[in-house]
Amino acid sequence: MHSTPSKPAGGATPTRPSTSAAPAAELSAVLDRLAADSAIRRTYFHFFRLSDLAQYERLGQRCFTADASIQYRVMPGPPQRFAGRDEFVAFMVAGRPPGGAAFRLASPTVAHTSAPADIDWSSGEPRLTGYATVWHWAATRTVSGRHRPADWTTIGLVEDTYRQDGGQWLIARRRVSPAAGLVATGAAPGGGRRTDR
Repeated sequence: MHSTPSKPAGGATPTRPSTSAAPAAELSAVLDRLAADSAIRRTYFHFFRLSDLAQYERLGQRCFTADASIQYRVMPGPPQRFAGRDEFVAFMVAGRPPGGAAFRLASPTVAHTSAPADIDWSSGEPRLTGYATVWHWAATRTVSGRHRPADWTTIGLVEDTYRQDGGQWLIARRRVSPAAGLVATGAAPGGGRRTDR
């Protein structure tokens, strides 16, 4: 004869431990990562937009941590290194032309474009890698008001490390180097481009 397993006292049926908590935690982690990736990409693209608008004070607060380590290797001469966002902002503000349409015509201007960047979390902190194309104008228009072509164009390799700071994902370390050569196309920096007036 086969014996029938006895039920616990009170007639309650044994229950299996719930497994719903683990998938819920995993889903929450995935959603948190997606939200962080989205915030990092917004910071990355905000830098380009604010740089093109020459809004450097806002750029510093919106894009970099106070102690950010920043290095650019895309200009002639030795690498440009900045210890903290204030040092970087001060450098950019010093080179900003005066406001006004008349000055805009005769002043340097840039425009950034970027391909989708990759974000890698394998080291435990988000590291972004992307390529940025930067168009440089010695002046955007001729004296008669006609649009001018860009004087030179470069493609830079951007390598960023991000850190959450004050509820925002900001750049803690940045290194920008030429993707290949210094000037992708156009005249060398400072040489300008001959155009009709």
